[in-house]
Amino acid sequence: MIPHRYNQSSMLRRLQTKDVGPAREMDLALGSRLNVLTGDNGLGKSFVLDLVWWVLTGRFAGTPALPSGGTPQLTYEGTTNERGTAGYLFAHQAWSWNDVEGRGPRGSVIYLGAERLAAFVLYRNHFPSASLDLAVDDARIHEPSAFVFEGSELWDGKYDHSGRPLCNGLIRDWVNWMRARALEGASAARPTAFELLERILDVLSPNDREKLVAGEPRRVTIGDSREIPTLETPWDSKPVPVTLASAGVRRILELSYMLVWVWQEHQQIAELLHQPLQRELFLLVDEPETHLHPRWQQKILPALMAVAEVLDPELNLQLFVTTHSPIALASVESLVDPARDRLFHFEDRGDKVRVETLDWIKHGNALGWLASEAIGLVGGGRSLDAERAIQWADAFMLGKHEEIPEAMRSREALDAELRRVLAGDDEYWTYWFVPEGDVAR
Repeated sequence: MIPHRYNQSSMLRRLQTKDVGPAREMDLALGSRLNVLTGDNGLGKSFVLDLVWWVLTGRFAGTPALPSGGTPQLTYEGTTNERGTAGYLFAHQAWSWNDVEGRGPRGSVIYLGAERLAAFVLYRNHFPSASLDLAVDDARIHEPSAFVFEGSELWDGKYDHSGRPLCNGLIRDWVNWMRARALEGASAARPTAFELLERILDVLSPNDREKLVAGEPRRVTIGDSREIPTLETPWDSKPVPVTLASAGVRRILELSYMLVWVWQEHQQIAELLHQPLQRELFLLVDEPETHLHPRWQQKILPALMAVAEVLDPELNLQLFVTTHSPIALASVESLVDPARDRLFHFEDRGDKVRVETLDWIKHGNALGWLASEAIGLVGGGRSLDAERAIQWADAFMLGKHEEIPEAMRSREALDAELRRVLAGDDEYWTYWFVPEGDVAR
């Protein structure tokens, strides 16, 4: 059996596009550890995750990228003299690599998006041989190019057309790992799968008072004979089945399971093929704050940066994250390293989308990040009525009375409106001053 060729310690270093996606041209000098993508909806942040997945796995997880201009091109570079350029063949409606050097799988990949749950397990999944100039034997061809989970497959199991189990799914694996740990006992040399799952759940928990702690599995319904994993909570009399957990908890459980399952699969397949472990992991997460309480949003990005250490102290993680959360951005201020971490902002310039690399500036808190270039929400997130009243009040103090509705062209009317829409301790009160009885004319 001919194993996959892989690139040792090869993270992505650069991604460039032309005439593909919302941005006409894009040039991202990537960080070797953390890459955060910010900006308004529909400007291409999630699209970049799709492109990164394609570069790392050789195939798109969903609909292939379509050209937005006449000369579509994508170029990437790795950290070990690896590069590739792909163009779009309009006649075949497909992408083709036409200039590559050292291209091959770099490590295992996990993609957790709003509409995407996918994994590429190095050595098990089939990297396209056309990009490798390497023959692949018939046995390997039958392995999937990646695991793209649809519907409940990540929870209930994924099978091929013949019924062969490709992945047991979260419910069965959780219970099996738990039972196996009880039989095998702890191993200092190599933690069991369930020990890793417990550690990942601990790291990704919202806080010290609300730990994600596994309880005893139990049957839940008449129509399902499986034992269902449970989580202990301080407010329920008995552990809660994971199938009944909230949307935010379920998403964290999916991420935790995928991290452990992909790493365990890679270790087991490496042993079967007598191949070395590849200690590179790529994690793509679209809006990790989705469904999470603000306290949990404050924890999630630092936790994602820490998961590699939990899986294996020697594991290198390159993380790609999109976010709209000022809380999440504020949470990593003290952790970022400008040499390894990047912050990108996607901006609508009217006739085009521009992508800029921003400096990691400390804005202090979520309010500071709201007004930063990364988000650009002026006014600290007040209500629309409050922002409109402040705009009128500013115009009044500047003498720009034509910008104010006629009913609001007096100090008394504006003062009453400001009192209606602003909190008593709002900072704007320190700016609002007009002599008593002044009226716009």
